[in-house]
Amino acid sequence: MKKITYLLVSAIITLLLFQQVSAQTNSNQNILFIFDASGSMWAKLDKSTRIQVAKETIGKLVEKIDADDNVGLIVYGHRNASDCNDIETMLPIKKIDKAGFTAKIKALNPKGKTPIAKSINQALALLRGMNEHVTVILITDGLETCEGNACETVKNARAAGVKITMHVVGFGIAEKDLAPLECIAQAGGGQYIPANNAEELANAMEQTVKEVPVGDAFFSVKTSLEGKLKDATIRVYKKGETKDIAIGRTYESKETNPRVLQLPAGVYEIEVRPVTIEGHPGIKFSDVEIKAKDTLHKDVEFEQGVVEILVTRNGALSDATIQIFPTGTNRATATTRSYNLSTHNPAKLKIPPGVYDIVIASVEISGRPEIKILKKELGSAGNLNFTHNFESGELSIGAKQGAGYVDCTINIINTKTGKSVGAGRTYMDPKNNPKKFILEPGQYKVELKPVKPAGLGAKSITVEITARGFVEKILEW
Repeated sequence: MKKITYLLVSAIITLLLFQQVSAQTNSNQNILFIFDASGSMWAKLDKSTRIQVAKETIGKLVEKIDADDNVGLIVYGHRNASDCNDIETMLPIKKIDKAGFTAKIKALNPKGKTPIAKSINQALALLRGMNEHVTVILITDGLETCEGNACETVKNARAAGVKITMHVVGFGIAEKDLAPLECIAQAGGGQYIPANNAEELANAMEQTVKEVPVGDAFFSVKTSLEGKLKDATIRVYKKGETKDIAIGRTYESKETNPRVLQLPAGVYEIEVRPVTIEGHPGIKFSDVEIKAKDTLHKDVEFEQGVVEILVTRNGALSDATIQIFPTGTNRATATTRSYNLSTHNPAKLKIPPGVYDIVIASVEISGRPEIKILKKELGSAGNLNFTHNFESGELSIGAKQGAGYVDCTINIINTKTGKSVGAGRTYMDPKNNPKKFILEPGQYKVELKPVKPAGLGAKSITVEITARGFVEKILEW
């Protein structure tokens, strides 16, 4: 697993570097690494540590870099445990010395903080006077722990004409913490690549195995639900093609939502799909023309409708499970339970637009009978209301021998379907003998098998249950 992880990370970073070649007039690349050597890099990653994975990854990567490429290295957190100024330019951007670069990385001993903004400022100072494009790769396992706003720093630098593309590789960073790092990559015209495990690295590799789109046109999309920012993925396709040329994600942070993608001028098909709204089909835009030196803005408000379902039994509020499935599937988009409380019944479910089947199953009636409401168009703005009343009757079954009680197992079979719909036991206790059952109207065979006293034979009877009716049967031995 560790070997696969090293190879995947190496492949990802290598690809990001080599993708820039097509966008440069100079045949040689200018690459600057900003490397995290903070104390948290000793944390586990797969069967190794983050620092060991990073060292071996970059070691393998260096061997693949062209000998004429110019490569620099900035490291932070490697000398002092609590110094936000512990940032060192270990190698300026010059023709790569592969052995020297590898030796510098291998010698690192993580100790300190994570001064990302200050490290980027030091990188920008290093780039002053350079007219060539530089690819900057920040490798970090955490968020900023010192002062500064790295996203704004990168954004301002690019706006001022600094020729950089900035990528961010994150080690073991929680989903909720990704937005600040994604913001840095977005501001730098690059990509954020998670490196939590081999599977996610493989997914990241799949997303990055494509030519980075270059151009001076921009697509900006804001995604929200009920007025609040909502996490969504964005895929951009050239019109008439099936392979996406750009992918982005908005998250639920103002730093990345709206999400801005840089593209060549052209006509596109764009898909915007919410990450956490189960079953939502997403929003598609067709024939989207994005012009050179212009930004096209889209505000996407994801639509959900409220479905209200009132469940009763014999006219009174009743407990039931409710599931809503996209028609033709067996994976529920929404589930809930009505209970027999006015605070929960009618049940209210929010679902995206679509055609659905509703399944309501009684919790109170033996056998959990269910009804299905099929192929309903739901989820558009506004409320839709459904009501279902379960009819039932009550059966009371007792077992006695003279003045004493007989402990019996009870099996209740629907004579129409042949299926058992209820089971229980009387015990030799007046609190449970007779045993009561709530049943749908119909005919039932009731089988009793004595447990105590020993030696008694089984008995069975047939009963008819009517809506809101009550039947009591005491069997004698």
